[in-house]
Amino acid sequence: MIINLNKISDMALFDWENNMPDPDEYGSFYQGYIDLMQSKKVMQALVEQGQQVYSLIQQLSSEEADFRYADDKWSVREVLGHLVDTERVMSYRAMCISRGEQTSLPGFDQDEYVREGNFPERDLRNLSAEYDALRNANISLFNSFSREQMLRTGVANDNKVSVRALAYIIAGHERHHINILEEKYKLDISSGRSEK
Repeated sequence: MIINLNKISDMALFDWENNMPDPDEYGSFYQGYIDLMQSKKVMQALVEQGQQVYSLIQQLSSEEADFRYADDKWSVREVLGHLVDTERVMSYRAMCISRGEQTSLPGFDQDEYVREGNFPERDLRNLSAEYDALRNANISLFNSFSREQMLRTGVANDNKVSVRALAYIIAGHERHHINILEEKYKLDISSGRSEK
């Protein structure tokens, strides 16, 4: 289960509250994700989103997980796999940059990753366990960074990005896909159930 909200502040070396990244800390492509972060408490958002998505995965039937709102769109299961892949890539970037990495980190083709991710064959329990473990590990990772590490910048996918911005990008990216799951796939994320 996702880490308890009450324990977040006890774990952090860095005060996350009201600490939004500046626009020069990330590429303009990520502005939409940053804008979706209505709360300036990114660790709280990661915990709450994690609890909602974990609960959703736990309650989905196989039919609901395989639903696509159009033939050329990802299934719910593939969207969830994409969230895992993207969070893993972004947190890897954060870890590398926090450690002073100066090498430009590669981009990734999200469609190719989903195609090669074997998500249609994945058991939902396995996917939920991976999501839960990854989210908890990343909350711990981000809470392990000092202020100096959080403000470090590096280059990923040919764009400057700070460690701090990557936390907000993960949360904003997930919010983007939660919105799509609610609007296009008709899932009620807060209750973890399908409206279909």
